[in-house]
Amino acid sequence: MGCGRRRARADRATGSGRRARTARSDRSWQRNAPRRSCRGLRCAQGHRFLADQGRAIADRQCRCQARHCRTSPHCLVNGRIAPTIGYRMWLPLGTWNGKFAQTGCGGRCGDILDDGCQIVLARGYACLAADLGHKGTFYDDLWAIDNVPGEIDFGFRATHVSNITGRAVTEAFYGAKPRYAYYFGASTGGRQGLIEAQRFPADFDGIVAGEPAMGTPGTPSPETGPALRDSVAALNPGGKPIVTPDEVMAIHAAALARCDLDDNARDGFISNPRACAFKPVDMACKAAKQPTCLTPEQVAAVTRVYANGAMSGSEKGWLGAYVGATEGEPGRYLWRLKNPYKYPYAWIFNDATNPDLRAFKARGGKLILYQGWADEATYPGNPPAYYETVERLMGGRAATQDFFRLFMIPGQNHIPQVGGGAETVDYLSYLEAWVERGEVPEVLLAGKYRELARFAGPVTYASYLRPDNVEFSRPVYPYPVQARYSGKGDVRQAGNWKPFAPR
Repeated sequence: MGCGRRRARADRATGSGRRARTARSDRSWQRNAPRRSCRGLRCAQGHRFLADQGRAIADRQCRCQARHCRTSPHCLVNGRIAPTIGYRMWLPLGTWNGKFAQTGCGGRCGDILDDGCQIVLARGYACLAADLGHKGTFYDDLWAIDNVPGEIDFGFRATHVSNITGRAVTEAFYGAKPRYAYYFGASTGGRQGLIEAQRFPADFDGIVAGEPAMGTPGTPSPETGPALRDSVAALNPGGKPIVTPDEVMAIHAAALARCDLDDNARDGFISNPRACAFKPVDMACKAAKQPTCLTPEQVAAVTRVYANGAMSGSEKGWLGAYVGATEGEPGRYLWRLKNPYKYPYAWIFNDATNPDLRAFKARGGKLILYQGWADEATYPGNPPAYYETVERLMGGRAATQDFFRLFMIPGQNHIPQVGGGAETVDYLSYLEAWVERGEVPEVLLAGKYRELARFAGPVTYASYLRPDNVEFSRPVYPYPVQARYSGKGDVRQAGNWKPFAPR
């Protein structure tokens, strides 16, 4: 399977930021060797799953476009769950850590995005990825026509039954139940994670939900991309784009000039865009049109962009996605249903905004939610709005942060490596430490890396920490606390930043 932007997004959730510490009983998994052959999973009696294919894969047999796809020896299982859910499992041979992981998909799914499984496999995880019940492309909605069971699977059911199946396959293969179960996913995968905590609180011990495609009453669409593209990619009466790529970069520069110092450092991105006072009208041409100013038509178009959910500092993400898109790719996030959540039945299936997480908390579940402030595809204001609603229901900040923490990442875009922020965090290590050892994530170490992964052999988390690979690092504190440069030392080093609680 190829590796590209999907891989980079998986890396965000599973791959870097600090060295993973070993859990107290981690060494016990070395005794959990497989009890069954890969082919034996086909006809595992007593379990309601069907494996189409179970075959052993050695490292030298793994063929990927990038070297970092190389994996540890494992059993690769492809299977089906009624009625039409496809899944794939990666089961380490002889190195199981006693844990089960499940990853989400992106967009409209329809394919098995198992990049994250390839990464955690090197850590000893048994891992599952699923297609959410249909075959299609990242942008395809056609599968949903007259297909209510498929919409239900996409909305919430497929993730839950995949969890049940994954645990059963893991137990059948190793002869032992997983000690811990974790979920991680971003975008649609982030929505999947929130729904699991809300609807199926017993499925996972810990959940990482990133940049979720969720809606919150009174806020813009959970998927802001279509509205953004309609605003800035339209043609004027003369048949030319209203806003060009060069003008988008001029807008980005103007926003940074106004608000880049909000964290006491000129670092190329905006740490608190909700407080940024930049307005497109500030760039209105005073006389003749210049590359650094906007016509009235352009001012109106760009104003609509921010009104539809974009944040100051996200402008780089418009390029290619909404402005300057190639023929045949009119926008990465332009789907036929501009806001499918406005349809009542779809909202019932897809809603990820229920703030009642009492059952999840009661059984010891831990939730890490993260969102990039520069996200151009999912509205960055939704996760804070959701978190604040949970705080009110759960009885305040202390009662909420006991099990649920939100981290807002300055400069992080929906498309990895575009926004410029310190977007790579080893969320899974922080989650493991919280669930297994009670180590609360008071601060995350985030990094911007020159290469997300071009390393020989299986991916290891220390691979990212090579001194020559770290461009800069930054602490990220639980919302609403922000990081602010202390004014002393190298601005690129996380140790020179301090927590700041805005009023």
